[in-house]
Amino acid sequence: MDKSQVIASIKIAFCKVLARIFYVKLILQLGKKGKQINKSSFKSIVHINSTDIVGGAAKIANDLYSFQNKNGIKSSMLVKEKRLNNNTIQEIKPNKTKLQDFLKTGQKKLQWQDFFHLSSLELKNNTEIENADIVHLHNIHGDYFSPFAVNELAKSKIVVWTLHDMQSFTGHCAHSYDCNKWQSVCGNCPSLTTYPWIDFDTSAFILKTKKQIYKKTDLYIVTPSNWLKDKVEKSILNHLPIYTIHNGINTAIYHPQDKQSCQEKLGIPKDKKVILFSAERGLKNHFKGGEYIQNIIKNHSDYSLLFINIGGGNKIEKDDTLWSIPYIQDALIMSMYYSASDIYLYPSLADNCPLVLLEAMACGLPIVTFQTGGIPELVLHMETGYVAKYKDAEDFNYGFNLLIKDKNLRTKMAENGIKRVTENFTSEIMNQKYISLYQSINQNVK
Repeated sequence: MDKSQVIASIKIAFCKVLARIFYVKLILQLGKKGKQINKSSFKSIVHINSTDIVGGAAKIANDLYSFQNKNGIKSSMLVKEKRLNNNTIQEIKPNKTKLQDFLKTGQKKLQWQDFFHLSSLELKNNTEIENADIVHLHNIHGDYFSPFAVNELAKSKIVVWTLHDMQSFTGHCAHSYDCNKWQSVCGNCPSLTTYPWIDFDTSAFILKTKKQIYKKTDLYIVTPSNWLKDKVEKSILNHLPIYTIHNGINTAIYHPQDKQSCQEKLGIPKDKKVILFSAERGLKNHFKGGEYIQNIIKNHSDYSLLFINIGGGNKIEKDDTLWSIPYIQDALIMSMYYSASDIYLYPSLADNCPLVLLEAMACGLPIVTFQTGGIPELVLHMETGYVAKYKDAEDFNYGFNLLIKDKNLRTKMAENGIKRVTENFTSEIMNQKYISLYQSINQNVK
């Protein structure tokens, strides 16, 4: 081993020791509220999420933030990555000290997921946080936020946390699929590469640490589905108050438009039945059920069908039966794609309360999907779509064939879907439920 390798090895050893010392310090600092919070009303809310617009969690956080500002409640957002030009949205600037560099090196070598993000631990001193009555967390995984920071914020603020996946109560993964180890003790993890991945198995240690944090933290948990609430009630969060508020969408944007007009604007042939689906990385995305869609396409090579994937790459690719369109951020254009289509395919293998299904139903699309997570709470079998048995390709194909051959059934499901969304899953309904929750918490907090 040469001199440079020796120095590098000593540096890594130092970083590991420093990380362990800092970890003990954070554990010893855990505690409940340092002062009484007793307010009869709230005037200011801060939302924290990984991004301000990209992804389902970001859309919900942004919707709440926008609604609150329009209705007399001062609301702001703190995010890891800012894309919108809005001065009430701030980026959480990374800490660039030597201490942070050493801790991140130690964290990486020890595979202690996200413990030492100093910028998040310093958020209690942020002006927006200091002036807030309520801190509303959303997705805090994504290499920017320490779970210890949840405890720090909750010492002096009311903290509401909307869980958009399972990561808060697992050893590392956002979705555990068929694994239930998180209910007791993680370890011998069967899926280290499930996002957010770890290089070697520290899942037991991570879960144990989260449990220690939550025991000393006052939180109010919100789940966007009863399915996820049931998971939380079996998890290390089960001692905390848990509420369910389903996601909602803006039906002023997502509503049926003239099909032929939309097809003409989008360049879609009018003589084809259009099958829409959305999957990042397209048909290669295993977790969005890419192989099940591939099977559908393989068994339906009829030129009267056109399959369109949104989010399937960085450039537009088209052939006679399959189009791949990059991710569409413009909601108005996305609404046109829904309205121009006949069926929406969604064979997702892990999901909570997916906005895309609500958007598609609101635009008059019948759904073919799996009995996955919270999806059956949105899509009613044989009423607003076909809900196939989980991972059952034959049943999924049967549902697709049933709908593609029966226009009257598609029309009936489309009408039912529109009605279901407007009566249960609008942005207005969701926002009013959150306002009621804030008020209830504020009145009862001690």
